[in-house]
Amino acid sequence: MSDVVVNKNFVSADTTKIAEFETQSAEAVKEFNSIKEEFRRINSDLLTLYRGVGADAYKDEADNILEKIQDIAGTLSEISESMKCIRSTYSELDEQLAEYNRSLIQSQEEE
Repeated sequence: MSDVVVNKNFVSADTTKIAEFETQSAEAVKEFNSIKEEFRRINSDLLTLYRGVGADAYKDEADNILEKIQDIAGTLSEISESMKCIRSTYSELDEQLAEYNRSLIQSQEEE
């Protein structure tokens, strides 16, 4: 994940991986929603043509799957939102470290 790096001149937080994960998690939510909608469309098309004893059982099972994947969609969305909060926290840390670095440079220049 991200690291705090200390050397003789600067302290910095590497937020690159957090930013990448945030972007990827948002893309995963979009892709998952797209897959879910395609699943709904296919099932809807199938159920308009499906006749017979298994049609009701199939519809019940498809509805059950959609209910379960809705829970997954919610979890993915929560992860994506959490990453935004984490990145915000790290951005605040970055600002604090920048201030520290400026004061460190200033104190070194005064010596």
